Amino acid sequence: MRAESVESTKSAESAESAKRAESKPISAFRAWRGHMRADHPKLWHPIRMAIAVITIWWILFCMALAPADNPVVNVWTVIEIAVLLLSTFFPKSMSLLFLVMAESGPWLISGADANSLPGILYAFGMLSYETNNLVAVLLLAYSVADQLFCHLVLKLNNGNPVSIIAMIGLILMLGCALRWNETMAASRTEAEQAKTRLREMESRSHIAEAIHDAVTGDLSAAAFVAQRRIDALSGGSDDDGSDGAAGGKDTADRRDELDKWTQVNDYILSALTNVHRVIDELDMDVTVLEEDADGKAFSDLLKATMAGGDRRLRALGFDTTSILHVAGGAPSASPSLAGIANDLLRETYANIARHAQSGSKADLSVILKPNAVEITQINQARTTETDRTQSGGHGLAYFSKQLESHGGKLETTLRDGEWTLFAYLPIPVPETLPPLAGHPES
Repeated sequence: MRAESVESTKSAESAESAKRAESKPISAFRAWRGHMRADHPKLWHPIRMAIAVITIWWILFCMALAPADNPVVNVWTVIEIAVLLLSTFFPKSMSLLFLVMAESGPWLISGADANSLPGILYAFGMLSYETNNLVAVLLLAYSVADQLFCHLVLKLNNGNPVSIIAMIGLILMLGCALRWNETMAASRTEAEQAKTRLREMESRSHIAEAIHDAVTGDLSAAAFVAQRRIDALSGGSDDDGSDGAAGGKDTADRRDELDKWTQVNDYILSALTNVHRVIDELDMDVTVLEEDADGKAFSDLLKATMAGGDRRLRALGFDTTSILHVAGGAPSASPSLAGIANDLLRETYANIARHAQSGSKADLSVILKPNAVEITQINQARTTETDRTQSGGHGLAYFSKQLESHGGKLETTLRDGEWTLFAYLPIPVPETLPPLAGHPES
């Protein structure tokens, strides 16, 4: 029994491995087909391919029903079939080439137009579908003139011209109708995508507002209390009128309490900064910068960041003044450069909250030029550090490297207790604009 079970297990494993081996080519073909459909949609247009196949079978049926006496006519028809096959890949050029061959064939080879009508109808429909209504009207006018000229002037017995013109007109209208339907379907899809995106942005905005109302108010109040206590322990006076000795405590106890309040303040400010980063990420939509030809989206993005930063600093008790000035036109920034400038601006506000003196004045200036962004920040420093870094790797040292990699610079100075930051980020100017002055001299 054990041997039989072992053999059955082996047979099941071999069958499973054979099944996997057979499925590998199938999965590879499906992957290749999906890749081709995505990269080359014209090669996988099912309606176009079906119409081309039906047209070719129609021509072959006509050839079999009434074979031509001249073998050259058959060769000419085979060439026309090859052109129709290529029209699935190059619809406009090959359809126009087929019409030229269909019109010039009878002048070169007698009887070459015997099987051309299905291909002519196909070419007319394809051109009206792939181009526009004006081309469809011109094709209809040409077919009317051609039929009347052949029937009335040349006296050719090529069938009923009214029926042929009617068929061509219906085919042209069908092509225009399919094109119009495809355009309307694309418009409806874009409208649905816009509505979905709008609903998503509204949802993100509501989430950001809820986080702001639930968290940032209490954190800002806690940071304000901690900073007031730090100032009192550093040598100022507390609200209750106690002196800098903090109620008679000795220097060691006061230093220990100062360190604890400083640590609490840093934790609160770090949490407040991280919460506002999440809020900014929820509110920010950089995708609109892809077609930001006039720089308006970039300017609006920085304005929103500055408005939020000013609101947070004022809640912490800072006297902040921020100005955004556009000198000669806002730059058309790419999403990557816009993200760097916006992140640096948010880091600047976070540094003011972490390192500036509580309740002091902070000035921030952003100048937008057609070829650059300049950020200047001045405040009274609470510490003597010259390199303000953050554990997450997004401190000023990080942004300095980012700006230098794009040809910009970031300079910081600390003199007489006043902290100054200057950042310069060049923005490439589109080729349609005249050349502007480049990097300012250091």
